[in-house]
Amino acid sequence: MLKFIFGRKEKAAAPGCGGCPLAACATGCKAAVLRMDCEHGEAHRLRGMGLFEGSMVRVLDSRNGMLLEVKGSKLALGQSLASSIQVLPVG
Repeated sequence: MLKFIFGRKEKAAAPGCGGCPLAACATGCKAAVLRMDCEHGEAHRLRGMGLFEGSMVRVLDSRNGMLLEVKGSKLALGQSLASSIQVLPVG
């Protein structure tokens, strides 16, 4: 699945980009989750809600924390938790 996500020819991040924190993504950005550097319990909870390595997210609002669309559902994250999730912007 990761080959499918990263092999697409959409607007990708700058060459050599290893990703960025989810908190740095602007409203409307689509991104693939690379890794979650948060506490184990939080990572487990997020994976249960569909946010895991390789999943695609769309930022719906980035003003006060992050409001995301993940697999058709909305998920709100605080700024510190969003900063601990590394993503690769794809469009």
